[in-house]
Order: sequence, then C-alpha cells, then structure tokens
Amino acid sequence: MMSRIDRYLALTVIAGALAGLFVIVCLSFVFEFIDKADAIGRGGYGLAEAMLAVGLSMVQRAYEAFPMATLVGALASLGTLAARSELTVMRAVGCSVGQIARPVVVAGLFLALLAAAIGEWVAPPATRLAQAVQAESSGGVIGAGGDGLWARDGQWMLRIERVLAADELAGVTAFELQDDRLARIVHAPAAYFAGGVWALEGAQETRLDSVPVRVEGHETLLLGGELRPDMLEVVVVDAATLAGREIFRYIGYLEANNLDSGRYQLALWVKIATPLATVVMLLLTVPLVFGSQRSTGAGQRIFIGVMIGLVFFLLNRFLGNAGLVYGLPAPLSALAPTVLFGGIALIALRRAR
Repeated sequence: MMSRIDRYLALTVIAGALAGLFVIVCLSFVFEFIDKADAIGRGGYGLAEAMLAVGLSMVQRAYEAFPMATLVGALASLGTLAARSELTVMRAVGCSVGQIARPVVVAGLFLALLAAAIGEWVAPPATRLAQAVQAESSGGVIGAGGDGLWARDGQWMLRIERVLAADELAGVTAFELQDDRLARIVHAPAAYFAGGVWALEGAQETRLDSVPVRVEGHETLLLGGELRPDMLEVVVVDAATLAGREIFRYIGYLEANNLDSGRYQLALWVKIATPLATVVMLLLTVPLVFGSQRSTGAGQRIFIGVMIGLVFFLLNRFLGNAGLVYGLPAPLSALAPTVLFGGIALIALRRAR
C-alpha cells in the first residue's frame, strides 16, 4: 500500500509530467502550423482545415514527446519540492532516496501505460484522420471514407487502407466501372507503382460482367496509371504512426513475400521502447534533483532536462537511422539509448545521498 507521502510524490510527478507534455505539444502545434501555413488557400484547404489537421497530428507528437516531456515536467515538479525543502523534510523523517524514488517509478509506470495506450489506440486513428482532412482538400482526387481512403484512377475506384509510401499501398480494393455498372472487383494486400501502372500483388479478381460470376487469382495484376504517386504524398503513412498490431501484421506479410521489413521492425521496437524510456527518464530525475537540491534554480533544472532529453532524442534518431543503413538488429537500435540512460540512472541513484 502507498503511504500518504508516496501518493503525494506520485501525483506531483504525474501532474508535472503532464504539464510538461502540454507545453511541448503547444509549442509543436505552433511550429507545425507555421510550417503548414503556406498550403492554406489551395483547393479546399482553409484555415479551419489546417488547424484541425495540425491539431489531430499533435496526438502523435505527444506520444513521441512523452519521455522528454516527463523528464522536464517531473524535474521541474520535484525541483519545486526541493526548493521548498519538502524533500529535505522527507529525508529528515527517515525516507531514503530509494523510498522517494519508489513512488516516482510508480508514477512512471502509470505514464508509460498512458503513453502505450495513446500510441496504440489514439495516435494512429488521429493521424489517419488528419491525413484524411488534407486528402479531402486535394481537389477531389483523393477522399476519405470509413477507415480508408478513396481515389479515382480512370475507370477504377480504389479503396486504400494505408499509403505506406507514395508508390506503395497496403490493402487495396479496386472497383472497375463500365457504363456506370460495376464490372470487376479486385482485392490485393499490396500494390506498387512501376512502369507507369499500379501492380497489385497477390490479387483476387471477381468478375461481375460474366455469367456465372468468376473469381480468379493473380500473382500480379496491372491496372490504372492516371493516379500518380505524387498525388498520394499528402497521405503517406509513416511506419512510426501505425499501431503495434498493424506493424506486426505487415511485418508478417513482408517476410512471407521475402520483402525488406527493416523499418517496420524498427518501428515496432520503438513502440516497445517508448513506454520504457518514460520510466527511465523519470527515474533519472531523482538523482538530478538530489544532486542539486537548493543550489540549482527551476530554470537551470528545466534547461538540464531539455538537454538530456535532446541527447536522448538525437541518440535515438542516430541509432535508428544507423540501424537501417548498416543492418543493425532492430532491438539494439531501438532499446540501446533506453538501456544506456537506465544504467546511468541506476548508478546515479546508488551514489545519491
């Protein structure tokens, strides 16, 4: 059971972390809105659509910023307790550094679960909806509908589950219209743009213009060509924005077809590493606060937290890109920064007095 002091510390840390997350998301919103402002006025993309699209994309930004936000927010909140001598009083009544760190870890576990839930169930649909808002304003070439995107390619109407790259689609269902009647339905798990046409891999074709209705399988089926890859750039889905279960399912498809799944494996392990990094960043705040106590002001603590967060972020990006280029194992690329900072936090905790 948690004592009153434990609950107080845990709630203080959670409140500080969420406040830090809110500030980072607000700053990200401003910068991204400025970056996207030049697109306002094109087609049907107005101010309201731009604010909605950027606002929805902030859910993914919040998920990505969780480790850094929790570090900065918790460092500021614990630093405030230290400045008011509350941590000194806790030590005076017999609380060790380990006992103070325990509720911080509990708060970290709660925040890690929150980050995992956002990354799995909230951020992916919000990102797709943001892309759908932009797609709806693309002049009618692409439209949103249900849980996918719709596009017209000559006499074909395409329903696309995911745009993995401008020339790579996942979950494609194509409807051929002839004289305003449905003639064929083709479904394929993946499609690639090559040679000026879309190549549907492992396609299942249902012909409705014959009696009886025929169903045929094709290793590769070519269709369309009027829908160019540059028209789909606005709705390309980054592997990092997919839910973990979607990434896992697509990795299975790629490996079954002897295709490279490196960036999807990395994205899956990053999904695992992000909640763990949230706990590690919170654990790191305890020795940082006890190491400075009153000698360090709130501004200095926040600066230190931002610097540590930036180093962690840049190291993550560097190892991720290096892993893809040099073929490093995905678990190593994704988890190495978290393990490194976790080791530093444990060593610093043992030395804290």
